Amino acid sequence: MRPHCMRTWLILSAVILPSPTLAEICVENATGASYLFTVENRAGERARATLLPGQTLCLLEAPQDRGGTVAAFEDATRLEGCSRLVDPGGSDRLLAYAAFDRCLWASHGD
Repeated sequence: MRPHCMRTWLILSAVILPSPTLAEICVENATGASYLFTVENRAGERARATLLPGQTLCLLEAPQDRGGTVAAFEDATRLEGCSRLVDPGGSDRLLAYAAFDRCLWASHGD
């Protein structure tokens, strides 16, 4: 292959390759009741919402620190709840709520 052809290919490949996308970490309420959920990335950014059954809450991961924590609380007045670490691009589903970190999460193995 001639040198100028190789340079052309390298330039084109840099333009054609997709750029990395930001992933989300999510939590889904798979119970039959409403609970307060939070999603926090490793940069400390947090999303919070009361989710009805079947609803999902997501937050972009921090580009430099992937993954984060998802949590569920009985309501906004409670200090104790249930939390789970999630891997980069990960999510979890709350299957059953129980106070003091005794919740059943999908990551426990449906």
